[in-house]
Amino acid sequence: MSNIRNLALFFIIGIAMIVFCYFFVDRQIVWFLHDHHFRSYKILEIFANDITFWITKVIAIFYIYFFIKLVIKKTNDLDYKVLLIANAVVIGQFLKDFLKGIFGRYWTATFIDNNPSLIRDHVYGFNWFHSGNAYASFPSGHATFIVSFSIAAWILFPKLRWLWILLAVLVVVSQILMYFHFASDLIAGSMLGTLVGYYTAGFYSKKASV
Repeated sequence: MSNIRNLALFFIIGIAMIVFCYFFVDRQIVWFLHDHHFRSYKILEIFANDITFWITKVIAIFYIYFFIKLVIKKTNDLDYKVLLIANAVVIGQFLKDFLKGIFGRYWTATFIDNNPSLIRDHVYGFNWFHSGNAYASFPSGHATFIVSFSIAAWILFPKLRWLWILLAVLVVVSQILMYFHFASDLIAGSMLGTLVGYYTAGFYSKKASV
């Protein structure tokens, strides 16, 4: 019962924050950051995009590595922990793509495919059930990615919790400072990532080497 209550509280607080940001915070932050030229700070772009880029490469290599070890029957406990973290990221990305197609939110700025945006076109809001890159701001894929990764790693490798929280903070904060996403996009992505990371890591049980 306590788990259900905690989950309900998680959703209530998260949705309340999303709604509040949508009406009172999102546009104001984007215009402030745009007017003060935060995109000129290139270090923020590195944190916003490169961390998840390199984690993606590591995950791809790990899957090949794990498959080889599985074939030769040499997997161990560490392998299964890392597998769950990798799976959390993949599951999170699949779910956020599905949700993007439902919400169809306009972007903060024009990035790809001449997408309509707040800054260029002064459009704001959701286009329900419009899929495609032009309407894919909500929830944030980067926030979903790094939070699902960090939460799963936080649970499975607790000695390095300082590192996992640092990676998540760097990505999420940089995403908003570069106004790649609205604040509510990042909250929603972080919520999704938290759920996926938590429940995926929950499948872990100590295994002897196979």
